[in-house]
Amino acid sequence: MMLADGVVGQMMEKVVLPPARRRRTDEEIADRCPWAVTGCPPSRKPNVSTTLELDPMLMEKHNIELQEKYTAIARNEVRCQQYATDDAEYLIVAFGSVARICQKAMEVAREQGIRVGLLRPITLWPFPTDEIARLSRQVKGILVVELNAGQMIEDVSLSLDANIPVCHFGRMGGIVMDPAEVLDALKHNFKIS
Repeated sequence: MMLADGVVGQMMEKVVLPPARRRRTDEEIADRCPWAVTGCPPSRKPNVSTTLELDPMLMEKHNIELQEKYTAIARNEVRCQQYATDDAEYLIVAFGSVARICQKAMEVAREQGIRVGLLRPITLWPFPTDEIARLSRQVKGILVVELNAGQMIEDVSLSLDANIPVCHFGRMGGIVMDPAEVLDALKHNFKIS
């Protein structure tokens, strides 16, 4: 599936598309992907894709399997990047294109003697809860910066392992903040002179 709204060019991660492959034949699909929904050839029973199971025992078994899968994903698939967090007194949490703006704000803050680090979640689910919990024990406050009304601030707040303030700075309507605005928000919210 391709994104056709121009977002690909604004993503922070490099986009790597797989090489084009020829379409598999129905026989190859049936042989390699028996789970695929391709109709009902006479060689097998029909595949039905659904999460609704009317037998409560089977539904419970299915839900237990899903919970095990979600737990494995949460354990193995968390991805984030950290910048200058080793000695940080304040932390900025930002994802996507805003993280690049915040990285520049962090650099300017450090030039001014303010020890700021940046945590950039790459996966928003699973969320980098453990990393935020660890960093919350060392910093005085966290600024969550987003191009929205603050959808990530609750995730950050729930991840804390210390009683520190968490503040939000965001812009909406297509207005993109600049590094100076992020730095001003950090200074204002945490009374940094």
